[in-house]
Amino acid sequence: MSFESFADCFSLLDDGRRATLSDLMRVSGLNDAELLELVEFGVFEPVEAGAAPLFAAHSLILARKAGRLRRDFGANVPGLALALTYLQRIEELESRLRELECQLPR
Repeated sequence: MSFESFADCFSLLDDGRRATLSDLMRVSGLNDAELLELVEFGVFEPVEAGAAPLFAAHSLILARKAGRLRRDFGANVPGLALALTYLQRIEELESRLRELECQLPR
């Protein structure tokens, strides 16, 4: 998969395509060792394992966040793993909260 800009990545989210490790590297600015360490921490979960693991396309968004955290805060890989895990959990909880708020009588 190749893309010219990050905007091109968003079209992939609807296509159900897979992202490679090099795709994650490209959008995040992290190197392969850092990304593989994040895989070991469980931040990125391959949907197809093997010599060249493939990731769900939404991993591109997560990779971009990882790159920003690294650049903006100088976070190391364990710090990235912790922050990304908490950010994902917050997004899940906010989504659930919105669902519950929609069920409230008006």
